[in-house]
Amino acid sequence: MRRFVPAIAILLCSVTRAFGWGCEGHQIVALIARAHLTPAASAAVDQLLRSNPIDPTVKAFCQDAPTQLMASHATWADDTKNAEKTGTWHYIDIPLTANGHASLEPWCPPIGESVGGKDRPGCITNAIPYEWAILRDASRPSPERATALRYLIHFVGDIHQPLHDSDNDDHGGNCTALTFYNEAKPVNLHAVWDYRIIARELEERKMNQAALAAELDAQFASHWPEWGAAKADPGAWAWEGNAIAKSVVYGDLRPPIPVEKPDPQASCPAERDKVAALHISINDEYVNKALPVINEQLAKAGYRLAGMLNATFR
Repeated sequence: MRRFVPAIAILLCSVTRAFGWGCEGHQIVALIARAHLTPAASAAVDQLLRSNPIDPTVKAFCQDAPTQLMASHATWADDTKNAEKTGTWHYIDIPLTANGHASLEPWCPPIGESVGGKDRPGCITNAIPYEWAILRDASRPSPERATALRYLIHFVGDIHQPLHDSDNDDHGGNCTALTFYNEAKPVNLHAVWDYRIIARELEERKMNQAALAAELDAQFASHWPEWGAAKADPGAWAWEGNAIAKSVVYGDLRPPIPVEKPDPQASCPAERDKVAALHISINDEYVNKALPVINEQLAKAGYRLAGMLNATFR
């Protein structure tokens, strides 16, 4: 599983690599979702989060979170994943060689089989329904439902980051080494999709998260009936992300990274060195293809999250 990256690879993995979309991406997803909540859902979400604030002793990685309540809670699941032992809930390692219509069970143990028979999710595709069920159960204590809400806000964002649905014996792109716009220090592919492209877009256009969220919402507004009203289907969303990883994330790299057959013994340093030897550079040619896909995935995540919350608090 890609979150257990050997120490030798840490130098190439920014701390924010675990934040499915980085601070900015998760906040943008939450802001888009918030704009589409019904009055009932909006009031219920605010009540749960205000009545059950985040433990002030939890060290928050994102220091510039928007004041909007959902967005300010969007990365709590990453801040607590080590303490809560929920690291594997954030992704599913579907190989690039996998058939898009296959069962996900080889890469995601069913609930109850994943952690010594305990009732805990095995990966993101069953963590989402697991937490959603807790949120929908009005008989559960308010703090439990607030925690489930924070997980849901985060995980729906995570599953729309294609490298949280994919693996090429490289820990979801973490065990790679590429050049990003002629920077001297190499960067891994996961970090490029997590936050480097989004952060560069915000900086170049002198925008903040709220402005980009509003722009994306306007751009994809016609898709709200399709994405926001559709039945929640994390399995389908994971396959969707896996297909994007094949066609765009890896598919648009030049030279291409060879698709690997799954190997449980694959070495992160060896995979990183193989990719480094290709001398792949991320520049405008790649970013101009990736950015529209990233924008659409952020909007999809926001709309789908809003649809789930509206269905919860009818």
